[in-house]
Amino acid sequence: MANSTGSPALQGLHQTVFLEYTEYPKPATVRSIQPEEKGQNKRKEKRTDSGAPKRSKKNDTRRKDGMPGDCAEANNERSPLSTPPRISLRDLMEAETKLVFGDEQDITHKSLACTATQLMCQAAEIGGPPSGPNLSFLPQIDKWLDVALQDANSYYQLKKYATAASRFTAALELCSKGAVFEKHLNADYEDICKVASFIESRIVACYLRMKRPNPALLHSYRSIQLNPIRFQNHLRQAMAYRLLGNPCEAARGAMVADYIYWLSGGNNQHISKLIKLYWQGLLEEALTMEENFSVMFTPCSGKLSSNTIEKAEKAFRKLHPAFTDYIFTDPRGGHLLPQTTDWSQPSSTQSYFLTLGFRRRKNGDFLDKLLHRRCPAFTGQRSLFTSPSYRDLEKMYKMQGKKILPVLDFIQCTKLSVGFSTGSGLIQRLQYASVLGQLNRFREHTHVLQYTLAELAVAPYLQDISPSDTELLQALMADTVDTLEGKRSDQERVWNAMLKVEAVKDMLYHLEEIYLKKKALRATRQQKAKEKKALKKTSLKSPTTPHQGEPNAVADPQPSHPIRELMV
Repeated sequence: MANSTGSPALQGLHQTVFLEYTEYPKPATVRSIQPEEKGQNKRKEKRTDSGAPKRSKKNDTRRKDGMPGDCAEANNERSPLSTPPRISLRDLMEAETKLVFGDEQDITHKSLACTATQLMCQAAEIGGPPSGPNLSFLPQIDKWLDVALQDANSYYQLKKYATAASRFTAALELCSKGAVFEKHLNADYEDICKVASFIESRIVACYLRMKRPNPALLHSYRSIQLNPIRFQNHLRQAMAYRLLGNPCEAARGAMVADYIYWLSGGNNQHISKLIKLYWQGLLEEALTMEENFSVMFTPCSGKLSSNTIEKAEKAFRKLHPAFTDYIFTDPRGGHLLPQTTDWSQPSSTQSYFLTLGFRRRKNGDFLDKLLHRRCPAFTGQRSLFTSPSYRDLEKMYKMQGKKILPVLDFIQCTKLSVGFSTGSGLIQRLQYASVLGQLNRFREHTHVLQYTLAELAVAPYLQDISPSDTELLQALMADTVDTLEGKRSDQERVWNAMLKVEAVKDMLYHLEEIYLKKKALRATRQQKAKEKKALKKTSLKSPTTPHQGEPNAVADPQPSHPIRELMV
């Protein structure tokens, strides 16, 4: 969890407040509370809140699975806003159920003409608007597909989710054979993708109902690839990640869903607050589960200066003395928290920069090479132009899967736009997929590639893409699809070429630094030699014996020679 110092409105994530998002007080620094601090805070709460009315045991929710409990206490009278209760597990589950399964409705109907419209309608329970253009003008779907969907939905209504998943899969196979619309020759590609994405999302719902997050996650990737601007696709992906015990990716999915909901025209404040509540609960869980490092968010505006970073790291050392073996501050900034985010008013959205402190330096020293150096270092095997051995692949698998990617995932879970740079995590994940493929871990290999493809599909909606980034995005998507289909070898992939180029640049920079150091050392030696030579000439011009009448004359500085003494 996290704590704040200063503004009582945020109270950090220690109080884990879910504010009324229509008001945006000035936020304060947010930091995490590590396990050794929790007991002390609980004792302090008991002393300070002794006069507060006791809660009934019925409404008391204990912490489960690393989730914060419901310990709501109001702020003092000086606070401009009252602090709502900490997000409990029960509230999180209720929000998740409404958001993930809120669009479930009976898709059986008498008229085939309204099938496509009802297919794409959203949120019968929570009243969300349709995501994406022209949803009300989709053409009439194929009659066999309509029958398959009605059959699958009937089993879903009966809560026979395994049978419903197989029937929805059969409907998806009909789509792959061209049975989507009656006039398939005049069908638009985007309309076909929307229908296929809807069926994929229904399969995801079936697997989530059965608590089978692995297949649900794989189908959620495909639903996002086909229709990235349907916000509930991202929410279902977030639920799958939560069930798999990956709250970082789940929090990012909720954050993207909140932004996509606004981007697609959603203006229902209740839904937006519900998504932010879900996002905040997942972020709290992610902060609570981290044991190797601690985190602090500091408000910022504009570009970070070295003085600002130095002050933040100094404050971090005071707050977290046990996590100072290695401290890293993300120089790019742009991190977001649900309490201070309003997509409709960018001027009121507060951004933060993030500071991480590690217990052990070896767990985070790679971050400086990735994000602080002029040229990001290659994180794979040392010899880039030779095929790695099996032992090297095992080392790369452990280093990337257990050390690099988890930290990068945490950094990106509060950052909307990540770009395609080496430190964004996308290139590292594609490199990780190559390692998995060479180790014959095909199931994990497929999951990583599908995840990356979904991230690439939604990237243009999250950030402005330059022409050069557009070309890179297309190349990455093409190579990822080719890899999934088994075309070409991994040695030809664009991410491998990028890393080799970066490694060559790094080598050139290293050689340049060595050359400049040697040049400076050479200049220093030459200067010393000139000074020594000048000193020698001065000493030769001076008299070797003292003159008469000069008792204080300086003697010959040259050392005596034994042969010269014998000659005298």
